[in-house]
Amino acid sequence: MAAKPGRYYSGQYSPLVGNSAAFYSNNELDQYDDHARKAYGVPAPPGDDHPLNQYGSQDRQQLTYDNLTSLKGPLPQRPHKAGWSRRRKCVVFGSAALLLVIIIAIVVGVVVSVTHRSQPFNFTLSNAQVTNQTAFSLGGATHNSPNDTTDGVGVGADAYTYYQGVASNFPPASAWVSFEDMWNSNLQVFKTSCKANNHGPNNSDQMIQDIMDAIQNRSSVSLVDHRFILAVILQESQGCPRAGSTTSASGVVNPGLMQSHNGTSYNSGHSADSILAMVQDGTQGTASGGDGLVQNLDMYGSPYSAARGYNSGYIPKSGDLSEAAGATACYVSDVANRLTGWVYAASKCPGGT
Repeated sequence: MAAKPGRYYSGQYSPLVGNSAAFYSNNELDQYDDHARKAYGVPAPPGDDHPLNQYGSQDRQQLTYDNLTSLKGPLPQRPHKAGWSRRRKCVVFGSAALLLVIIIAIVVGVVVSVTHRSQPFNFTLSNAQVTNQTAFSLGGATHNSPNDTTDGVGVGADAYTYYQGVASNFPPASAWVSFEDMWNSNLQVFKTSCKANNHGPNNSDQMIQDIMDAIQNRSSVSLVDHRFILAVILQESQGCPRAGSTTSASGVVNPGLMQSHNGTSYNSGHSADSILAMVQDGTQGTASGGDGLVQNLDMYGSPYSAARGYNSGYIPKSGDLSEAAGATACYVSDVANRLTGWVYAASKCPGGT
């Protein structure tokens, strides 16, 4: 039988070890004929008598590593194509995709921030003032300048007394602490209350200053005692402009520092203006007709009755300000205690915190 053209083991299949044999079909060996010749510099076999042709005489020829290496030395492995592994591709392309997402998020954030800041913040300053003279005699309103921050009895006591019943059972304005002491005693509350109540980042020093400035500004115009405004802010939001809104059964939304009736929410793009608007809403009433402290003082005279009206929308027929009246039972007692120095002491109000 005439010998077939030579065939060579190229390394594509499992390597042979020592003299152990492996069998490969002519078809499999055909795939690497040219490769083997080029690797060894061997020309195509000229005829049946070429020494390499002894390995192509049968359809399945037994080849050993020793047979092949004796011809021209060990065959080199089939060269690998240059390129990246699948894992490397995943890492590279995955990192690129993540970087692209981060860049897009940053760009979108910047655009939103710029757009938010570029939009005008429109609100009209109110001239609403307390006119009920009883409110001046009982202390909810004053003709004194808010620049007098040392008014009151000093720092008071960080203690809680449970007040209940009619307005006359609550402490008189002559027992209230000064605005300066009340502010300083609660300064740490202003600095930490947002995060503590899961309302987002804490107030910056500038935001805290803006809150004080807004209280002083609206007190001067409205004639509401700045201590009363501060006490209500602490009661409603603990001084956090980002405080979440509540919604009444009738759909009234109460946002921000003073949880005012369909009032203004905090706007980070116009921080100082939105803080002033929130204090105005709670002090002088909202554009939607929600009553502020001015309207409640005009209606009830007493600051404690005004506090009940602000929280509940009305005074219960019994006149008992410790009744919830559809809102918070401890509200008026808490406000009274804030006005006399309470900050951290445990509440003694039933159901209070």
